[in-house]
Amino acid sequence: MANNLPTIPTFEAGTIPSESWRHWKEDFGDYLEALRYSEAPEKTKTALFRHLCGEELKKQLRAFDLKPNDGCEGVTLQQVLQEFDKYFLDYQNEVFASFKFLEIKQEQGEKISDYYSKLRNAVVECNYGESQDRMLRDKLIQGDCWTKHCRKD
Repeated sequence: MANNLPTIPTFEAGTIPSESWRHWKEDFGDYLEALRYSEAPEKTKTALFRHLCGEELKKQLRAFDLKPNDGCEGVTLQQVLQEFDKYFLDYQNEVFASFKFLEIKQEQGEKISDYYSKLRNAVVECNYGESQDRMLRDKLIQGDCWTKHCRKD
């Protein structure tokens, strides 16, 4: 499956590992789909995961000690991704994420649409559940976005 698509960057945990994992996993899924590897055998997909993930994830993958499901030749990509989902869930700190969300301020001259996008990306980590849209609305109202000097849209 030769291609001209550049590979995705290796995983870096950054300051919010759960968010970094979610974004990297999404990029990896897009990469598999774009190159039509999503239809490839599980062995190929897991090998591609190990090739692209970087040393940090490889080290953790070895520590998981995963076993193949019944009837499977090897560990499936789904097993690997689920194990990492559980692993990075431990790093999710909704109190800190809420603090960061509530501290976001609209920059002077920043468009409301850009400010809203910034808030929308940050609120995901807060686990507000069904209250997420209300929290976004309240944050918009609480902020400076309704004052004359910030309004650009």
